[in-house]
Amino acid sequence: MFESREKLEGEIRKLLGALRALGDGRYAALIEPRGVVFDDAAAEPPPPWPLRRFLEQRSKRLFAIPAALTSPGEVDEDVFADWADDGFFLVFVNGRVAVVVACPEPEALEKEAGKLVRVLVDRVVRYNTAWRADERGRGLFFSRPRLDTVVVGRVNQ
Repeated sequence: MFESREKLEGEIRKLLGALRALGDGRYAALIEPRGVVFDDAAAEPPPPWPLRRFLEQRSKRLFAIPAALTSPGEVDEDVFADWADDGFFLVFVNGRVAVVVACPEPEALEKEAGKLVRVLVDRVVRYNTAWRADERGRGLFFSRPRLDTVVVGRVNQ
């Protein structure tokens, strides 16, 4: 329960790598609206920095996706319209932080990743206690984190 931040950081990085590998993905990241906090990339080319930059430039807009999908009407903007190389599996934790995995089959990853995602989310909310509460400051002690999952398929399938 009282792991050091360094130990939790190492576990988060390992779990991101495991999630990326499970989805045969090339990149996984933990993102705040301000940008990437942790990431993990496949060893083989292409290099991960163009994808990281793409996500960082859109990090604030990523956090509007869950609300846009639950409200009436259509989503105003496709955040991923300019990226056709990968599909994306996203897990939003309390609207504060998101796990993003770029992979070829995000639907399959969503079906297989349940336990791994729960363990990762546990480490994430231990790492930063502010992420335990939702964007309105609720849920700090008495509830489980709210998880919103989103799957974005590749454009060129």
